[in-house]
Amino acid sequence: MAEQINCPFCGNIIESDALRCENCGSLFKEPELPNIKFNELGPFLAIDILTLGFFSTIWFFINGKAINKLTPSGKDKLKLQWLFLLLAVNGGFYLFFFYKHPTYLLIFAILQCFIYIALTYRVLRIIQKYTENTYGTFVESNPYYIVLFNIFYLIHFIDTYKNRVQNLHVHFDWKSPQGIILILLILIIIFILRFYNEMYLLLH
Repeated sequence: MAEQINCPFCGNIIESDALRCENCGSLFKEPELPNIKFNELGPFLAIDILTLGFFSTIWFFINGKAINKLTPSGKDKLKLQWLFLLLAVNGGFYLFFFYKHPTYLLIFAILQCFIYIALTYRVLRIIQKYTENTYGTFVESNPYYIVLFNIFYLIHFIDTYKNRVQNLHVHFDWKSPQGIILILLILIIIFILRFYNEMYLLLH
């Protein structure tokens, strides 16, 4: 049986090897996601704008090894590897058609967005599992932000990770109006894509 001590924050009796006080919720180990590079939102946005959005793709490959080390199970690693493969293949087609054909370029750009959403969701789930196993805490993520902002939300999540784990802040409310906003945004995107397609057919 582990030795019992007093929590340095509230004085509650806890086990000496405890990661968090059950009474006040204080964490005794500073949370971190080791070896993840370009994890600050400001610099990431600046580089991504300068590279016309290509840095978003590069970021996943730069941090692939570090994310893989956070992954607890072989099943999660396999899912991650398949998504990385899809990202690489689709990115290659996107670059090939960049100056070739606008219709194909649009298709691969849309596919790229869906892959970003899937990768963002998968990486966030890996981070959540890692946090639960390492710090005994479940950190909330916002599914609407995953769809709307994907990698930008992921970088923000990593940038604020320490605060999220230490303060156990709930960053998402299911009763918020974000669902309606998301549906409206999807409808607007569909309308724009249909309009673009009709205009392209008329002009050609």
